[in-house]
Amino acid sequence: MQLFTLISLGFALSASAAPTRRASFDLQNGQDAIAQNNKFKTLTPDSACTTGEDACVQNKFAQCVGGKFVVQACGPGTICAALPLVNSAGTSITCTTQADLDARIAATGAKDGGNAGSSSAAASSAAASTTTSAAAASTSAAKGGNNDNNNGGNNNNNGGNNNNGGDLQTSLTLDPSVIAKGFESDGQAQQEAGQVPSLTSSNNFINFCATVPNLPITNGQQIKTGSCNPAPMGVIASTNNMPSSKFVFPKNLQTIKSNTAFTAQMAILNLETGNFVNANTNYYSAPQQVNGQGDVVGHTHFVIEKLDAIDQTKPTNPGTFAFFKGVNTPAKNGVVEADVPQGLPAGAYRLASINAAANHQPVLVAIAQHGTLDDMVYFFVTDDGQPPADAPAAAKAAGGAAATGSAAANSASATATSKAADKSASATASSKAAAATDKGAADDKKGAAGNKNDAAAKGGANKDGKKN
Repeated sequence: MQLFTLISLGFALSASAAPTRRASFDLQNGQDAIAQNNKFKTLTPDSACTTGEDACVQNKFAQCVGGKFVVQACGPGTICAALPLVNSAGTSITCTTQADLDARIAATGAKDGGNAGSSSAAASSAAASTTTSAAAASTSAAKGGNNDNNNGGNNNNNGGNNNNGGDLQTSLTLDPSVIAKGFESDGQAQQEAGQVPSLTSSNNFINFCATVPNLPITNGQQIKTGSCNPAPMGVIASTNNMPSSKFVFPKNLQTIKSNTAFTAQMAILNLETGNFVNANTNYYSAPQQVNGQGDVVGHTHFVIEKLDAIDQTKPTNPGTFAFFKGVNTPAKNGVVEADVPQGLPAGAYRLASINAAANHQPVLVAIAQHGTLDDMVYFFVTDDGQPPADAPAAAKAAGGAAATGSAAANSASATATSKAADKSASATASSKAAAATDKGAADDKKGAAGNKNDAAAKGGANKDGKKN
């Protein structure tokens, strides 16, 4: 049989070339893919599943979390389907085009009732691989590597010596369905005063860190001297799912008593709190994820900095703080809290939140113009718990406060609960469904209680640099 080369720089494989020599497992892979896709047609979001199981539900990628499918739409132009592997026995589940699916199954010789592969999955949704492909041999940014044009013997994605046979979870190949063609533009076709050109790439910047060889790979660590992180940004939260937070206690310009334990409290929406990974080994090491409702899976932090004065205009030093706490527990009635067991010395302070994804990166949302995703308040600490004599009128009006702040928290809890209920009801609306089409694949949310490196740090910067 005549050999031919499949060119993989496009988004679909050609099915019209001359016959290829098939491996012994090709036909079985194609038959297995057809069988899986036929099974996927019978699934609904409420179908029984096993935790960790991947599937396609109503043409969308689905992963079983806690015995229930978490469904995420693919991007425009593609559907979720099982594809036959190329270099080994088995299949992979991903988002792809209908043409690519049909061509891959047809190439195996497998047929389903005389219709090669077209019965596998229907429709037309969106393009994004459910997993991120790590570094590929081809790159427009880095030097070296194998076959920059992706069309030779040791290539990625075109038969021959493919990496990991098309399993997108482990492949070292950039899957064509996830290539962002917009990255090739520097944005200067539509200029604004002062606008600078963007870096460009035709391979999703997969080897970008090779262009900064003086920096180590982040590799899940907190490297104080700086590093380069190759992990993709991940699933971007929709405009309907942008996190929002507001401190309940202490309130802005409130006064609390010095050296007295208190509990900082913050109302929060649109963040599935209580999810954090190991900050020593998995820092920034995975993409941002969202849950079934589209909210970012993550956690928050509270940081308190001492000021020279309440009206200070000099920027603070981020490396020095009076108190830091990773709030690794879920919100209760829409409120997260952190104890400050020793209180604070007398002075002026500011309290800020750092809302983050599970791997400790700041949350990412769909648009540039939005309200702040975090909150910040300024407050006084005095020996008698009353506003200082030189405090502004607003601070004196705010007055002193009990260290617990429980009454305020109860009020905020009721408000947050009401808003959460409203949000839950609106989640069924068509606008919510439309927003879901902009999302990529969801992954199992991560977290582990008791991460010591997310614990409180008091009296200045962390000595060991393990803050998250």
